[in-house]
Amino acid sequence: MSAAHRQSKQPKLLWLAALFIFFYAAALALAEGISLHTAPIRPNWLYFAPYAVWFASVAFLYKAISQKLPNRDPWIFPIVAAMVGWGLLSVWRLSPSLGEKQLAWYLVGSALFWLGLQTNRLSYLLKRYKYVWLVFGLLLIGLTFLIGVNPTGGGPRLWLRVLGLYIQPSEPLKLLIIIYLSAFFADQIKPNITLFGSVLPTMIMTATAGFLLIVQRDLGTASLFVCLYVLMLTVTTQKRRFLWIIPLAGIAAGIVGYFAIDVVRTRIDIWLNPWAQATTNAYQLVQAQIAIAAGGLIGTGPGLGSPQVIPVAVSDFIFPAIAEETGLLGSAALLTLMLFLVIRGITVAQSTRTTFGRYLAFGISAYFGLQTFLIVAGNIGLLPLTGVTLPFFSYGGSSLVTNLVAVMLLLKISSEGSPEALPEPTRRPYRWIAAIFIILFTLLIAANTWLAIFQRQKLLARPENPRWAVYDRYSPRGRILSQSGEELAVTTGKTGSLTRQILVPSLSNTIGYTNGLFGQDGLELSQYQWLRGYQGTSYDTLWKSQLLYNQPPAGVDIKLNINLALQNSADTLLGKEKGAVVLLNAVTGEIYALVSHPHFDANTLAEDWDKLRQDPDAPMVNRTTQAAYPLGTLVNSLGLAAYYNQPQSAKGVLPESEPGQDRYCQAASKAYGSELSGYQSGCEQAALDLIKNLNPDVFVTSMDAFGLFSAPVFSLRTIPPVERLDPAVIETKPWSALDIQATPLQMALIAASITNDGMLPSPRLRNSYLAEDGTWLPFREGAQPVRVIDSGAALRLRNMFTNSEQAFWFQSGHSKTRDGKILTWYIGGTTEEWVATPLAIAVAIESNAPDLAQEIGSRMLVMFSAK
Repeated sequence: MSAAHRQSKQPKLLWLAALFIFFYAAALALAEGISLHTAPIRPNWLYFAPYAVWFASVAFLYKAISQKLPNRDPWIFPIVAAMVGWGLLSVWRLSPSLGEKQLAWYLVGSALFWLGLQTNRLSYLLKRYKYVWLVFGLLLIGLTFLIGVNPTGGGPRLWLRVLGLYIQPSEPLKLLIIIYLSAFFADQIKPNITLFGSVLPTMIMTATAGFLLIVQRDLGTASLFVCLYVLMLTVTTQKRRFLWIIPLAGIAAGIVGYFAIDVVRTRIDIWLNPWAQATTNAYQLVQAQIAIAAGGLIGTGPGLGSPQVIPVAVSDFIFPAIAEETGLLGSAALLTLMLFLVIRGITVAQSTRTTFGRYLAFGISAYFGLQTFLIVAGNIGLLPLTGVTLPFFSYGGSSLVTNLVAVMLLLKISSEGSPEALPEPTRRPYRWIAAIFIILFTLLIAANTWLAIFQRQKLLARPENPRWAVYDRYSPRGRILSQSGEELAVTTGKTGSLTRQILVPSLSNTIGYTNGLFGQDGLELSQYQWLRGYQGTSYDTLWKSQLLYNQPPAGVDIKLNINLALQNSADTLLGKEKGAVVLLNAVTGEIYALVSHPHFDANTLAEDWDKLRQDPDAPMVNRTTQAAYPLGTLVNSLGLAAYYNQPQSAKGVLPESEPGQDRYCQAASKAYGSELSGYQSGCEQAALDLIKNLNPDVFVTSMDAFGLFSAPVFSLRTIPPVERLDPAVIETKPWSALDIQATPLQMALIAASITNDGMLPSPRLRNSYLAEDGTWLPFREGAQPVRVIDSGAALRLRNMFTNSEQAFWFQSGHSKTRDGKILTWYIGGTTEEWVATPLAIAVAIESNAPDLAQEIGSRMLVMFSAK
């Protein structure tokens, strides 16, 4: 390519880079106003400060380059300029304070770049004093052992503090060791010198540098040195077999390091299974992969993503931060630019006239390629994390200055073309390595595509994805209302600082919470898709909101079947007792009241979190669905249901229900003001006699039909189902049936099936949602009722548990919990004489309180009929 053609190409490429960086800065400047939905949008003009500095310095350096290096490669400087500008804006976007420091370091690097251009015998000085440069770099590393610091105040002391600035010696050492290897190999690889004699000094020096870095636990840079050395050894000796050293050395180092170095063990464990430590050691890696998935194909838009959720995204994890906001297209473009720079550098190495220049150009290019591959592969899970920086992008003054000086050297070498082409045997190893880099970068793009496209929905749905917390600040969630329209949970505040408020704190265990630190639970979690606007809104509304703002639309309001008056009454009746109350429609399964004591206040979760988690009374547990209580003598209703449903399955006649009352069923009879049968009052001996008289296979089958061994499909999180009891165990140990555990919700459904002529309903907490046209539409949910016993058996049960003067039936029961305390049960429902909505109720009190259980059960039923 002629010099004139070179000079005409570079300005066009630079103008393209300048336009790209300008529009990127403009997008970032508008992002805040777009997020806040302000009109008119007021740009944040500060984003144009790094652009102005970048543009002025690029113009200044271009003029100097044109004067000093007219025959340079036309691609290298525009590519690097684009990546540097992109990197400066990315750092500024993630942390304006660090962006200012990065901009200052960029000016330092540009000054050294210019000084290098003015130095006519720079290559000669670098080659002649190779030992001086290397020893200088090693001494800087050595100083970190004595006076090293860490800017964060903790962790490895890899930095030196000079005049208030932090310098990381391992960054310039990378370039210095490349210079040393290039100069040494240029002088020593000769026909009359053995291979071992040629490479031994370089092996010693590289090993020394690597050892110092390993001691400092800078394992990423040490790995980079090994890879660089092997690649340079390959091109100087022209022996392809050396390339096998890299994977073999990596595997060997990984095995040894896993058992000898705790940092290596941790990083390999994270790499093998990051999700096992998603909230601890692997948090950064997990969030990095979720960020790439959040970017998808086209990204969220500059400034509109949430890369800040990745800890220290500004340095080691800047690639996924960029991928989130520019998508697969942007991240693939970044990798393509870097690959093109590497390939151009290797091309320069093959066309320069000096051996030193050839090795130096190759070493610099390999350094850019290797470091990019190591850090990006670590970010996306292809390799264990190494902790190196992404050239030209990551925050780090030492890294940026070193990279700019390296590019300056590469440009100077590119202007020193040789009139004669290299012999084919000499060119061959360069082609091998160029092909390897193409394969490696293609692998990076493929893995990035896998995360951004094919794993997108799966990763975004992970509970570790905290972006919903960001959305909650900018886009209001839908309201949660009671059956009659009272507000239970609402969003308050202004866009950018919206907060969620629970208006009925006693319902916090059901409504749940949404907190950026502690996650989501309850209805806030299970109804997220509706409350967040992903369901219940038109595709057009959802698409426009996400495209323009990278935010979901305003959420959809939902109504519950909760009757707030009944809920408050049950809450008051239960008082300070620990336990639960469930009241529902026996036919439809609509839940009218869900009471769990003690409860917590979701509005003060941040202040009370530690106290709540340590409270032995477990106030954050929703006892209606998450507390498994032993059935105890409540098993009478299940045994009688099995007997009445299949009388022929019993071993004999139904046992007498008056076998002698224990003190607990005596207390129950007294509480209800009349003599109750042993079955109705929950006498333990009556229960045991009944179980012994039943066919165990039929009994277990009946319990299974009632849903005791399966979790109901419900809008709230429930405990895992208990294991199906072996009939043989009941045959030999009848009392084992009393230890079967169930939740109050399960027992309320069993009570509903007795009331509903043997039909088991599906529980329904949700009622309806507010459509975009302002109408309330019912949720189409819940399975159809399932017959568990015939209607005659259900009628006999109701008659067994009904007093003549009442229009409802009930059964009392008690059991012993694991800690030896007495639990009081109460289940009941309405009869044929009931003229209102058929009801069922379950009460569980974690104490011996049959009188209170009876009061809650009867008053709640009577209160509903009075309404």
